[in-house]
Amino acid sequence: MWFHDAPSLFDKLKNYIATLTNFVQSDGTSLKRGRVAVVCLSFYPQEKPFFVNKLGKGIVSDVLSKLATEFGQERIDHIQDLKSYWEDLRLEMKFLKQESGHEVTIDGEKVSYSITNSYAEIEMAERNEELGETRIIFVPTIEGAHVFDQVMNPNEAWNKYPDGVSKKELKRLIKRVKELRREENGLIRPVFITIAHHFWNGLCGHSRSLGGLVKCVIDQQNALGEGLTEAGKLAITAMLEKENDQDGNPVPPIYVDIKHMSRKSRLEYFNLLEDFEGQNIPILVSHGGVTGLSEPGGINQTPAAQQGLFMTDDINFYDDEIVKIGLSNGLFGIQLDERRIASKLVLREARGNIKRRDILYGWSKLVWYQIRHIAEVLDLNGQYAWGIQALGTDFDGIIDPINGYWTSQELNKLDDYLLMHVYNYIKEVKEPCPLLQARNKSVSPEHIVERVMTSNALNVLSKMMGS
Repeated sequence: MWFHDAPSLFDKLKNYIATLTNFVQSDGTSLKRGRVAVVCLSFYPQEKPFFVNKLGKGIVSDVLSKLATEFGQERIDHIQDLKSYWEDLRLEMKFLKQESGHEVTIDGEKVSYSITNSYAEIEMAERNEELGETRIIFVPTIEGAHVFDQVMNPNEAWNKYPDGVSKKELKRLIKRVKELRREENGLIRPVFITIAHHFWNGLCGHSRSLGGLVKCVIDQQNALGEGLTEAGKLAITAMLEKENDQDGNPVPPIYVDIKHMSRKSRLEYFNLLEDFEGQNIPILVSHGGVTGLSEPGGINQTPAAQQGLFMTDDINFYDDEIVKIGLSNGLFGIQLDERRIASKLVLREARGNIKRRDILYGWSKLVWYQIRHIAEVLDLNGQYAWGIQALGTDFDGIIDPINGYWTSQELNKLDDYLLMHVYNYIKEVKEPCPLLQARNKSVSPEHIVERVMTSNALNVLSKMMGS
């Protein structure tokens, strides 16, 4: 977890020219140097279709896989022959536990990490002045509910079974959800889980997430854009419904992350939440971007959206969804991926900088545009403007990070540059601030940046994680 592989000049050139990210972004060393104290760490057994694709699983497929992921041949062979994501998940969890609490020396300072799904541990580390200084805390999450093994062949027709999966697999699915939630057999309960990911998993339709050359080699078409299945609804219910253990103590839920869900699935999930009235379930986007549209085919309601600043594919989120997130006191993690954060026109303009300061300033503006649009949407709808935005970097996903902010280490600079953009906006340096509510305009720039970088995420985590 502490292995440091900083991007070389050649790595940056590969990223700039071919969008390949062949370096580690959120190792413990980079986190420490970037002053990152609390991390939502995503367990993710890699999905087989990346490695068994339209090219099969021969040498050409393997070479392209190595180029994109830097996985070794042994790992690629293992994934191609994988019989159980569930067992791969166990191995990932076992790996993370091995070094938990073990001290290493970074830049002359002793530091360790721990993993917890209890907010009390974060509070204790803060009180003891350890948090971000001598200790990094990983909050466990999972990306992709394929981990339950209900669909091991994602090319099987999505409508083969009335419930989305066979009766046998549905029974095992619910059993494993409950096993994970209760932390049985050495499992770590994730605070939240992404129901969908890149491929059909029997639970819901997904959004298109792959592009470029990868799109030509890997097929995402099966169940693309479809809604929640009965199996998906039952799995979500098993994650969220009130439950007590054998001693009568409440079992914490596993919350749902709506990233990667199709638009149809997301809307059906919002409807499903009506069955959990009174539980105050926050709607979460762990790593996402905005479309700038009120709804599919809708209008641009904010000044930022009217300038054509955003990528409008439906893996990003619409204004009506932002309103739902706000009303649920949820969280919107802003993804630091070039392919999600801005329109092609804005990306071309951002790439024109050469000096490091200009690069950091120019690309942080893209993050600011996301923050600003969300604020203006919430403001238009009578809500507090600055309460749901947070960082959802997706570092060490297979992403193309925004230039200058290559790894977690550079997050140490992001708040400084965001502060410049927020100051100009709130203080109306170049143009009038379009916010309508006085409470949203009277907030200090420093408070807004602190919320985005720290307290919005911690506030939501404190409600979800419990003691």
